[in-house]
Amino acid sequence: MLLLCAAMPAGAANDPSVVRERVAFSRLDSDHNGYVSRVEARSIVATEHFVAADENQDGLLDHDEYATLRGDRQPAAD
Repeated sequence: MLLLCAAMPAGAANDPSVVRERVAFSRLDSDHNGYVSRVEARSIVATEHFVAADENQDGLLDHDEYATLRGDRQPAAD
């Protein structure tokens, strides 16, 4: 948990929704590379939702893309 808090923006460690999102992301990121791949996410999300959340189409979800997928954040405005 200490590592998760250290990677958060200032004040985010006190926001329960941010902490839950980071913990969930960490559990899915089985290779601990900082991204959730389609293979890692297959147990929780349909492929079409993964593709829609992958804003930069690199085949990986970063923290922001994952949070948008979960509905914790709104998609970035273009």
